[in-house]
Amino acid sequence: MAEIKAIINLRLLAGIAKPNPKMGQSLGPLGINMMHFCKDFNAATAHIRSDIPLRVQVAAKVDRSYSYIIKPPETSWLIKKVIMKEKLTQYAGHVNLDYIDVRYVYEIAKIKKEIDIDFKRATLESICNCIIGQCNSMGVNVSIIDEKPKPFNPKAKV
Repeated sequence: MAEIKAIINLRLLAGIAKPNPKMGQSLGPLGINMMHFCKDFNAATAHIRSDIPLRVQVAAKVDRSYSYIIKPPETSWLIKKVIMKEKLTQYAGHVNLDYIDVRYVYEIAKIKKEIDIDFKRATLESICNCIIGQCNSMGVNVSIIDEKPKPFNPKAKV
């Protein structure tokens, strides 16, 4: 087992990662071959739609090998997909123009618990509280809407 030299966090689109200057600045000094990394990453994420931004944590080792962990999109990206908006209010906490149903918050929490290794041991209630806090900081009110929500599909295009 080789010693870990550095840990790098990247954001890449699923299945279509290409070498770019930003990736080169991150992986190049550690001796990781970008083309090889991109091929590995694209093969591992081929089953995911290509417009979903994934978080990747790359552990570069001293012997120039690497391992990586693929994490789901950020919670803010999922919230924006549910609301179907790219931009939210500039005055979060003062002007709340958008609403999200608590059932969607629960669905996002289930996705995070299932896929994100950081939330594997957390309860759904605590994950929901984190998501509600993030909604509040983004200027989105969480409420109970009486109408039946549409099924949430993070793969849907906006």
